[in-house]
Amino acid sequence: MKTEFSMRNATNFAGAKVILAFLETIRLNQALQPLGLAKAANAVFPTHHIIQYLIIGWLLGCERIFHFRSLQGDALVKHALGGRLPHHSLLNKELLRLGAAHDQLAPALRNLNVDIIAPALPDSLILDLDS
Repeated sequence: MKTEFSMRNATNFAGAKVILAFLETIRLNQALQPLGLAKAANAVFPTHHIIQYLIIGWLLGCERIFHFRSLQGDALVKHALGGRLPHHSLLNKELLRLGAAHDQLAPALRNLNVDIIAPALPDSLILDLDS
């Protein structure tokens, strides 16, 4: 991500650049892709893109679905997600779909959590991941 000190493409979430760079470093987008839960071939936003958007939104303080409206036009968030963001009203439908797939998704996300985080931890550290 390029840092530029100008008002063009200004963001309210400049402090999140470090978090977004970290997510890019651990290749979160690529790690989410094999989770399955495939959608139709003509789907504009694949499942891994939706999950990544939800994670980024929650990290940026979007506690409710309608809070994602504040991210809609943000240049930094758009860049982190490849230039296009789903409308916040789509997220509720996606969460319902993901909830229906809970039996497959929950264990896959737990395994993914360990696969991504474990290599970055020193041997003498215990990381407790609660629900």
